[in-house]
Amino acid sequence: MKLQEHPPKVLSIGLDGGTFCLIDPWVKAGYLPNIARLLEQGTRAILHSVILPFTPQAWGSFMTGMNPGNHGVFGFKEMIKGKYSFQFVNNKSIKSKTFWKVLSEQGKKVILINIPMTYPPEAVNGVLIGGMDAPGVDSDFTYPPRIKQEIFNVVKDYIIHLHVGAGYLDTDKKRRKAVTELLYMAECREKLVLHFMKKYPWDFLAVNFSAIDQVQHHFWQYMDDEESEFHDAILKVYRRVDEAVGRICNSSTDNTTTFIMSDHGAGPSSHYVIFIDEWLRKQGLLSFKNSFSARGMGSRLIKRILIDLSRKLSSQFKDTMMRWFPGLRVKSQGYIRRSLIDWPNTRAFSGEHPSTIRLNLKGRDPQGIVEPEEYETLRDDVINKLEKLRSPMSNEPLIEKIYKKEEIYQGRYLSTAPDLIIHPKDFCHQIKGGPYPNNNQCEVVSIKDEKEFYISGVHRLDGVFIASGNGIRKNQALHPLNITDLFPTMLYSLGMEIPRTVQGKVAREIFEDDFISSHQIRFTDYPLHRGGGEGEGEGEEKNYRQDESEKIEQSLRGLGYID
Repeated sequence: MKLQEHPPKVLSIGLDGGTFCLIDPWVKAGYLPNIARLLEQGTRAILHSVILPFTPQAWGSFMTGMNPGNHGVFGFKEMIKGKYSFQFVNNKSIKSKTFWKVLSEQGKKVILINIPMTYPPEAVNGVLIGGMDAPGVDSDFTYPPRIKQEIFNVVKDYIIHLHVGAGYLDTDKKRRKAVTELLYMAECREKLVLHFMKKYPWDFLAVNFSAIDQVQHHFWQYMDDEESEFHDAILKVYRRVDEAVGRICNSSTDNTTTFIMSDHGAGPSSHYVIFIDEWLRKQGLLSFKNSFSARGMGSRLIKRILIDLSRKLSSQFKDTMMRWFPGLRVKSQGYIRRSLIDWPNTRAFSGEHPSTIRLNLKGRDPQGIVEPEEYETLRDDVINKLEKLRSPMSNEPLIEKIYKKEEIYQGRYLSTAPDLIIHPKDFCHQIKGGPYPNNNQCEVVSIKDEKEFYISGVHRLDGVFIASGNGIRKNQALHPLNITDLFPTMLYSLGMEIPRTVQGKVAREIFEDDFISSHQIRFTDYPLHRGGGEGEGEGEEKNYRQDESEKIEQSLRGLGYID
């Protein structure tokens, strides 16, 4: 890849979960002046995320320019080869070179701050500070390692990812504390960016503000309640991030092209919850063991105690307890559930996420019983029946579409993808696995139980894209882009050649015609694959230690991402 003599810089600011549904009215009301200025000076578009629009596969597609079929990540978990159990994904699971690795190999300087799927940190030509997949500040979450101490010199109580949901926000006191901490986390993130962008040379700088996603998950339910003191909680976080955007942009140089993006959108959740494994059980596809072992009963008792404690104790206290008393650690809820499944009599089960289904295929899965010649017939049967699922209360359809994996994914890791992917209507209906086992049966479609933990804001497919700077059209709104388009578009903005194998496209339409005519889009055969061959996308129990996995599980459960 040949570089231009004086290529511009690129600044990428992630508004995690940002949505124009909120940004547009708040810009009009004058609440977000810095984002408003970027909209006036640049171009906007809806940014389509991946299906399913969740953090690992979405950020994986942003950082590689590939769909999940080529970068190999399909959810927060990946199936362990030769087993029915899963492990949490992280940067080791990404099978394609990242944008910053490509830049580093070509001599570009990079600074990355809190981008998901960057733990463990890979070696880059610059600075990398890990994101939400890092187990905590006690882990080695930076590259180079010495940068870690510098972070604490700048922000002594730096937070990688605030576990606000892990303590169940069931009191006003907890909710007030959560909002205060989210605002402070955004403040610290800004302080860190300003420090590193001024101290170190960079050609590409990326930062992600995760507070937006977190506040939406937990406080969306209060937005329409003018009487609630939390009705403006989400707005407060957006306004604080908008301030950070203004200061960061003002600190960049004139030759900087700025990209604002979100990995997915957001919106309110419905009152319905779909228990997918209960549906599979009632269809005769999923079976459970008839008796419970003492270990299983003990695990369920421990789980009940921990859930009760989680409602009462702060996440910081629980983290401390886990460090002081490692013997208290238990297997995850997902592990307990899978130990109760009668695999020789199970034909289908939920996969990496409850919104995915895997068939128990003979020759592929350890105790597979579905014959290869039955595969397509069974998939079609599941699709036909599940797409007819309706609310027993309103009779409205609950499922938008069920995709076969090859309909939305392409690439060398297609074989490791879940067999079916469920797209609920507007992504607003939450899909969960349990309850388990037979003695805990429930209705497939239920109204959410207020005693249980459910998030009120969920991910949506449409995120945000704003570009401003050298050669960018001004005050334009264009048709939707895909999240994979950012990789080649940012390379183009840096004056670099585009690898032919990248699946995203340069967003030519965001640039002025004369800029395109004077800056030819050039391609190269630069290799992007960094994983193994076909079928090597399956995990091998190597991503996290047991104690690290438990911290990741606590965080993801608090955000409603896993059961």
